[in-house]
Amino acid sequence: MRDGRKSRRWRVALAGYYGFGNLGDELLLRASLECLERCGVPRDAVVVLSNDPEGTARDCSVAAVSRWSLSEVRRALSGSETLLLGGGGLFQDSTSLRSCLWYWGLVRLARLCGARPWALGQSIGPLRTRAARWLARGALSSCSVLHVRDEPSMRWAGRLGLRAIRGEDLALTLSMPAASGAGEKTGKLLLNLRPVSNDEMAGFLALAAPCANAFRGEVIGVALSGEDLALMEQVRQGGGIRISRVVLAKGMEDIASLWSGAAAALGMRLHFAVLCALYRVPLAVLPYDPKVAAFAGRVGAPCISAPQDEFPGISWAVACCPQLPRTQEMLRADVDGLCRRVLAGEV
Repeated sequence: MRDGRKSRRWRVALAGYYGFGNLGDELLLRASLECLERCGVPRDAVVVLSNDPEGTARDCSVAAVSRWSLSEVRRALSGSETLLLGGGGLFQDSTSLRSCLWYWGLVRLARLCGARPWALGQSIGPLRTRAARWLARGALSSCSVLHVRDEPSMRWAGRLGLRAIRGEDLALTLSMPAASGAGEKTGKLLLNLRPVSNDEMAGFLALAAPCANAFRGEVIGVALSGEDLALMEQVRQGGGIRISRVVLAKGMEDIASLWSGAAAALGMRLHFAVLCALYRVPLAVLPYDPKVAAFAGRVGAPCISAPQDEFPGISWAVACCPQLPRTQEMLRADVDGLCRRVLAGEV
C-alpha cells in the first residue's frame, strides 16, 4: 500500500553495480527500468544509485545519485517507497567482503528510512566466509521478494534459510535492437575473455586458442568492460590467439552491430552468453564461474573445460544455438507479476 508514503518523490530507488562501465550490469539496469515502466512506474518516479550518476542520468533518462555519498543515498531512500536490488551478483565474496558489506548496509539504511527492500534477478554466492553468509542472510531476509536467476543461487538461499523464487537473468527480458542485414551470417567469431588469476587465465587461453585459431573468418575480441579490453589487447598483441581487432561494447548500437549475424561465439562473461542467447548466436562457454556454467546448461550451450587435441574448427558450435528456457513474453510476465505485487504492497 502507498498509504503513509504519498509524500515520497520516488516509488523505487534502484541499486546494483551501476555506473562502473560494465556492460552486463548496465543491461540489468535497463531491464529493471523497462520492467518498472511496464508495471506503471515511469522513469521520473525512479532514482538510481550509481558510481557515475551523471552518466547514468544521461544514458537512461533517470534521476541518479552517487552511491558513495551517504547524504545523497539517505535522501534518496527517505524519498522513495522501496529499494530494489536490480539484478546481479551483489552478495558474494569471491574477491573480498566489500560487496556483501555495502549492500547489507544499504538494505539496513533503507529500512531505517522507510523504503521497503526487494530483489529481482539476484545471484547469491559464493559465500566462503561466515561473515559473508551472515551479511547476505541479514540483507536478503529483509526483502519482501527475493527473485534469483539460477539454481546455484537457489541452493545458497536454502542454506541461508531464505525463501526465494527461481527465475532468470533480468537481461533476458530486454528488447534488443537489430542491425541492418540481421539474420545474415557474417563469418565472424565473437571472443570474450575476462580477467581471472594468472594460473586460471593460462588455462582459459589454452582452451580458447585452438577454437579461435581454427575458425575460418574474422575473430573479434568483444570486451564488456575496460578490464576486458586491456586483457584482450594484451592477448592480441601476444599472438597466441588470432584476434583481428578488439571492440569495447558500450551500448545497444555496439551490441546490435557485433551480435547481429555473427557466426559463432566463445566467451567467459555471463552477459556475453546472455546476449548470444538473445541474438541466437551459436555459443560455447569458458566457465570461470558457477553462474556462467549454470546459464550455459540452462540454454543448452557447451562448456569448454578440457583441451582439444584435434579441434575440428568451430563447427561444434553450429548445432549449439542457445535456446531461451522460456519465451521472452513469459519471462517478462513472471517478473512483471512480482513487480506489481510489491508495488501494490501485496507482499
